[in-house]
Amino acid sequence: MRACTTFFAVLLLASAALAAELPVPSAEFPGLETIQRTDLMKTVEYLASPRLQGRLAGGPGYMQAAREMARRFRGLGLTPGGEDGFFQTLSVEYNEIDVCDLELIRPDGSTRSLALGSDFDCRGLTGSGEFTAPVVFVGYGLSQPEKGYDDYAGIDARGKIVLALKDAPPFKPDTTGWGKSTLPRPKGRVAAAHGALAMLLVSPPNRAHPQKPIGSMLEGEGEQDERFPSLQVDIPVAEELVLATGLKLGDLQARIDSTRAPHSCGLAATARVHVKAGYRPKQPSVNVVGVLRGSDPGLAGEYLVVGAHLDHVGSQAHDIYFPGANDNASGAAAVLAVAGAFARGGARPKRSLIFALFTSEEAGLYGARHFVAHPPAPKESLVAYINLDCVGHGDSIEVGGGKTSPRLWQLVRDLDERGARLMVEATWPGGGADAAPFAEAGIPTLYFASKPSYTYLHLPSDTPATLNPPLLEAIARLVYRAAWRMAQDGYSKN
Repeated sequence: MRACTTFFAVLLLASAALAAELPVPSAEFPGLETIQRTDLMKTVEYLASPRLQGRLAGGPGYMQAAREMARRFRGLGLTPGGEDGFFQTLSVEYNEIDVCDLELIRPDGSTRSLALGSDFDCRGLTGSGEFTAPVVFVGYGLSQPEKGYDDYAGIDARGKIVLALKDAPPFKPDTTGWGKSTLPRPKGRVAAAHGALAMLLVSPPNRAHPQKPIGSMLEGEGEQDERFPSLQVDIPVAEELVLATGLKLGDLQARIDSTRAPHSCGLAATARVHVKAGYRPKQPSVNVVGVLRGSDPGLAGEYLVVGAHLDHVGSQAHDIYFPGANDNASGAAAVLAVAGAFARGGARPKRSLIFALFTSEEAGLYGARHFVAHPPAPKESLVAYINLDCVGHGDSIEVGGGKTSPRLWQLVRDLDERGARLMVEATWPGGGADAAPFAEAGIPTLYFASKPSYTYLHLPSDTPATLNPPLLEAIARLVYRAAWRMAQDGYSKN
């Protein structure tokens, strides 16, 4: 309790200090004072509310959020930037999970019902099924005998539930590596091919920061197996399954990692899985896109894009939902606030701006990729992209893209030195999350995030109460000041 109390005391002091350091509004950046933490948090609270049920791309909650954000873009006087008003329409994979139950059956016949959201979660693209079956441990769940590694060699998975370590092994089988085989859907496909009925994934316990069960739509490529349930369990649950072997899960992982060889085994454990999900391979979803025309006839044909993803990972079994307050209601709220500052500031920059809220980032950047492939202005006219993703939790600011766009990064650094002074030195090459498709297309990018930002990543606890409102305001204001400079003639893409 003392450590927890101390943490929050420090956070309050840091927030107070941050509030005192925020820059005084200046005529240099007209509209800056319109970016206020109270407004930002109201938007976050709306997007993270139970009514939107985690904003799963293509779902009712996401579409409600998209309509509301389009309404707000319209209220700011932005011009629609989609082929359907403010909407760019695309198809995404969608999976509505109606039932997600997991129960352990002990050797004496007694049972333990596990808690959805803490003991386990369904994977976002889980299949459906209801089984009671023995559990076998299959290491990392990989089968590449042509590379000399096969977790399924010597183990009979037919009619069983497999328990597999979720991540990639810390070693490579050869110079080509594992490829995309370490993602959940390819692992599930391998398990099903070996006769397994369902798969339980668990974070490797010997890693520096083992992962709790999370909501996730990042499953990997390939066809959906609608008859194969896939779940993620917490480490203590996996330990209970392994208990009868006389070993711990960490021991089994260590044997594999140290020998670079499989150590699969039966577990003398039984589980009951019941999952019911409705899968749609091509569910309509939308990006929300608004345009603010620049004031200079010679430069208004050049566009700065400011964007964030609007989606998160939804809900499960009408029991839990993933609010996604930091990821990425915070980023969407900041984009809206920056657009509002430009629209209400009383002066227009010389270049035009595009404000975009993307769908299906969580499943693989599909909304951003669609935008780059079908931009509302010629691709060669897009001078830069600013990405905001997870910008509300923590105590400092990090900006990616500095190693490939050092001049842009230094522009932000200089502005931060004149303001809140919260930006850290660490950066990375262009790309990452929704910035990646822009970087791949040769468009300079900056990626704004708060730091540390991932304490509650993809957990039901990613709520507005975990955010630092002064920090969110500081980042939104820094983005606005950088965007204002970049939208003037002091910046050139070339």
